Amino acid sequence: MESGQLIFLAALIAVMWFVLIRPQRRRRAMHQAMVSGIQPGVEVITMGGVYGTVRTIADDHLIVEIAPGTEIRLAKEAVATVVVEDDEAPPVDEERG
Repeated sequence: MESGQLIFLAALIAVMWFVLIRPQRRRRAMHQAMVSGIQPGVEVITMGGVYGTVRTIADDHLIVEIAPGTEIRLAKEAVATVVVEDDEAPPVDEERG
């Protein structure tokens, strides 16, 4: 291989790193921080779209109440997001939309 081809290949790998791998690691770290901050009583949405309230937290799973008297065991990784109440949500900038 010529040196020009090696430089192009190295630049291509660097671009792929910054475009694909780095943002994915950042999202994974943010999700892990969100999951580690979950406390009993918090409302969550699962990856499947099920809303529920966290009742118990274990090392690798949660017990989530999805209806009165109905609890499911859920892997921590299956939590998509924590529901934020309207009064806790940050204000929307009317100029930006």
